Amino acid sequence: MIWSSNQLGAAYYNILTSELFAMDDTYDDGVNFNIARTLYKQCRPRHVVTISGMSDEFLTALEALVTSEMSSDRSGLSGSSGAGPSQVSLRVLRKREHGFDRCYHRVRCLKLRSEPVNASNVERLIFLQGLLNFKSIVMIHALGLLLIYIDQHWSNIALDPSGRPGFASLASVTLRDIVMIDDDTYEALNIVHARHHPSLFKCGDAAAKKQSGSLFILLNRCQSRPGVQFLWETLRHPTRNVQILNERFEVVEFCLNPDNQSIVENLTSCLKHIYRLTNVILDRYLAQQAKVSDWRRLHKSISSIIYIADICEKHREKVRLFNKIVGSITKEVRYVKYFIEHIVDFGAKRSENDSIVRTNVDSHLDNLHHVRSTLPETLTRMGEKDMKDHLPASVTTCKMVYIPNIGYLLAITGWNPSPADNVDLENLELKFVSNNIRYYKSPSAKELDNTIGDIMLRINKRESYILLKLVKYINKHAASIFNAIQLCAELDTLLAFYVVAREYNYVKPNVVDRQIIAVEQGRHPLQEFLTTFVPNDIYSGDGKSLVKILTGPNASGKSTYLKQVALIVFMAHIGCFVPAKSATIGIVTHILPQITSVDSIALNTSMFLQDMRQINSALYASTPNSIVILDEFGNGTSEVSGLSLLAAVLNTFVERGTDCPHIFVATHMHRVMNMLPRSPMIEEQTFEFVTNGDGSVAYLHSLTSGNVGRSFAHAAARSAGLDKKIVKRALEVYEKFKAGELPPRLPEVKGQDTATHIIEQLLKSENFDLEELKKLVRQFTESPAARINNKNNLFRKTRVYHIKYL
Repeated sequence: MIWSSNQLGAAYYNILTSELFAMDDTYDDGVNFNIARTLYKQCRPRHVVTISGMSDEFLTALEALVTSEMSSDRSGLSGSSGAGPSQVSLRVLRKREHGFDRCYHRVRCLKLRSEPVNASNVERLIFLQGLLNFKSIVMIHALGLLLIYIDQHWSNIALDPSGRPGFASLASVTLRDIVMIDDDTYEALNIVHARHHPSLFKCGDAAAKKQSGSLFILLNRCQSRPGVQFLWETLRHPTRNVQILNERFEVVEFCLNPDNQSIVENLTSCLKHIYRLTNVILDRYLAQQAKVSDWRRLHKSISSIIYIADICEKHREKVRLFNKIVGSITKEVRYVKYFIEHIVDFGAKRSENDSIVRTNVDSHLDNLHHVRSTLPETLTRMGEKDMKDHLPASVTTCKMVYIPNIGYLLAITGWNPSPADNVDLENLELKFVSNNIRYYKSPSAKELDNTIGDIMLRINKRESYILLKLVKYINKHAASIFNAIQLCAELDTLLAFYVVAREYNYVKPNVVDRQIIAVEQGRHPLQEFLTTFVPNDIYSGDGKSLVKILTGPNASGKSTYLKQVALIVFMAHIGCFVPAKSATIGIVTHILPQITSVDSIALNTSMFLQDMRQINSALYASTPNSIVILDEFGNGTSEVSGLSLLAAVLNTFVERGTDCPHIFVATHMHRVMNMLPRSPMIEEQTFEFVTNGDGSVAYLHSLTSGNVGRSFAHAAARSAGLDKKIVKRALEVYEKFKAGELPPRLPEVKGQDTATHIIEQLLKSENFDLEELKKLVRQFTESPAARINNKNNLFRKTRVYHIKYL
């Protein structure tokens, strides 16, 4: 990443797939660097490279991203066996050695696997200009810097240090279609958690059906590992592209049609056999390290995507994703499947030296196998030939053997009589003696060395040659296979959306490009099955008020409603059906909640300061198509300060007029309406409840217009088990304050006041009698404990007054 003159240029490289991505110059403010942060979260890099001469703020932001990533991995993913923390490295290279001219030249020399075959330098440059915007100076600089870094440090960053970097394709990256959501929002709304990352999560696990923990667990009904990975990325990257969303809705809607159930079942069964395929895995085949099980898994994956394409063929006109899947299966992909089936023997066991290449594939290999199978007979025949032509009559038994690194030898095992130790035999060269067996290099042994040699080595070399040609052909068309697997992973995710929509009666949202949120009988996706849930409507924009101020008793459902609004909007922006009777949702750019979901101690800040940071982000980042959620803002400070801050923030939003975002506020500061202008943009809402004769509250959880004047905290305290005397006293104080009066003193305090009054009266009298004072004190005590208490207090005060009197 390079940041210059408020323009961010960036490029990244996926080591697993050999894909390059470049982002055109994009404006990024020099304070928050939101674009850089979003791009970093999207890439999840292991290496971050920039050049010196950048602003200190930009370098500090990069360091903070790298540090936070490593801390997050240590606290989350590294907690399970088999996964360690990601060691993200940040490299700041010298600008003098990595200037624009050098980087620009390196980009011009970029060679892609997808470029035209036998293209000249001029043709290749034209091809690159069709992929890259060379007017984006910062991006070209960043891309060239990335390529130079890969060239120089490939042995350190690649899993195969002996190889060379390859570049399969080049694609552009844009963040314009991403709904901006920070990590705090993901945690506050329980969308994803680090512990549920696909690297640790078992796809298809039964725990996913318990609908607890997070939205990721609720939606994860994927059949394949690539599907789980795609679901995770989809949740991390909600899109604003209406066309993409409608394509996803098409798939879910198609699957919900009862007439298509057999098609859905066939697709689901095929998706179970799709495995991850990356360049790293292909390198294992290339290095002849693949087992038969690896070839079987590769064959299943390619066969499954071809079967899926064949199923989608009949409906490609109805569903655009089906059409893409069909188009991704080229004839070369089908050839790959055919060649694997034709060449690889899936029944072979490599541990038993079985051939992994089928018979009738290569005539030369078949001849070698024939020689190997007839080798025992050949050795017997050649031994008999030597015994007849070259051995004396004293030799009774012999055999031809093969010893690695020496070759074929004639082993004489029987003599009659036994010869002397130094006897020489004509045409035989003694090699060694072991266990009274003499090993000779005979004429037949030399003939076998020349004609047969190490048969297993020759077989392995021929097999390696055949498999290497197969792997090179697969590698040549890997981009098409990767693309098909990615599309099938998307299909897997959308089938998971379909399963959830069918089980919980979700509906297709109507996503439009205007400022509106209209949801009828919306439900909280993570709460509706935990209790008897009461649906509520959501209306904002498009002629309705944009600022909703929710008041109501404690535990009436305000916070749940706020999160429900955000989650329904979020689900619509990942292409998922939503829990409601009907929904029309306008495209949003940001979801900006002020919900404290992290430990403020860990952030080295107070809870109130963390709330202020979230509010500040909402004020400066929000657009007319953003959602701002304020849950009990201002409760971290005094009532007057919190009330004034809340009113000021809401006034600032209201002053924007039609540019005001969707705002949902839950508060117990009921006087805030008195500090806001009377405007049709502002609407008061509350949740219905019923008060019983004993002071308890029955919550109806139904949203309605209006407000309430109290929060019924005492009823919530009583239901929470707080001591009845404390609740009773709190109610007395509350009623007096509400009437503008001072609350009565506690009985214990009254007793102390009475004793003090008696002392003052006695001290004013001329005849001070301590015994008389004790007698009066006993009259005011009601219990032995109170007698001791009051007497001690009284004696202490008497002594003070006595000293004063003297």
